[in-house]
Amino acid sequence: MPSLGLQTDLMFSRYSGVVEDVGRYVVITTPSNPNYYFGNYLLLKTPPQAGQWTDLELDFARYVGAPPRIKHFAFQWRVSGEEDGADMSGFMQRGYEYMECAVLTAKQSELLRPQKVNVDVDVRTLQSEEDWRVWYELELQERDVDQPKEEYVAFLQGVRDMYRSMIVAGRGDWFGAFQQGELVGSVGLFFDERIGRFQNVLTKSSHRSRGICHTLVHAVAKAGFDRADILVMVADENYHAARIYESLGFQPRERQASLCRRNEGGSQSNGESGEKTSRPG
Repeated sequence: MPSLGLQTDLMFSRYSGVVEDVGRYVVITTPSNPNYYFGNYLLLKTPPQAGQWTDLELDFARYVGAPPRIKHFAFQWRVSGEEDGADMSGFMQRGYEYMECAVLTAKQSELLRPQKVNVDVDVRTLQSEEDWRVWYELELQERDVDQPKEEYVAFLQGVRDMYRSMIVAGRGDWFGAFQQGELVGSVGLFFDERIGRFQNVLTKSSHRSRGICHTLVHAVAKAGFDRADILVMVADENYHAARIYESLGFQPRERQASLCRRNEGGSQSNGESGEKTSRPG
């Protein structure tokens, strides 16, 4: 697949779920985690058209699933230049959230030292059960307020188990920024041959604007080039974190878009904290 963003998305899907090309779509399912919205979705080969929701929803139910097991609709595709300004108003009126994300990449020669460094944080991998416990609590605490806790807990437990399994298999690692022993930021970095993909950059809300994100991402990227020729970030174009990544030398190379809606009539955010492609909704 030509898109580095979508290619590295599928790295996680292939590890924990099933990826199947059915002609019009690539179908992604994660049977072990039905609450993982972007582990259970249709990857569209062409952008959706106005008024197409009925066909898409029927195909989603056919290929991905329906309530009570699957409680959402989710679609993703690559954005090309001629699609700028595509009208998604009809989908949004039906309760969908539309998001465009920038795919940013950097090579080792492009990585820049952070202008804002927090010298009080210690960046290291999560190592103990206690490390993972506090990671889980931080993720739960910082979730989008619109995300129902019960569904989010099920999602979070599933992706935690996936990440830990990938780490044991030597596919990557999870890093924390610790300040006086407290976890105040975290990020994952996983590898598909010589490509590295960041996952879920998160800074504790009470510790933002202190250079923690700059310090954490730079340290992890620097270490990541031992295994990768190129590193990939996917971030909401309208979220301030994308500017942080650009200040470190990551450059936007392409875009991808998504539509997501809860299948019970209400919308649920599919945004992530700066770079969350493990998004539950």
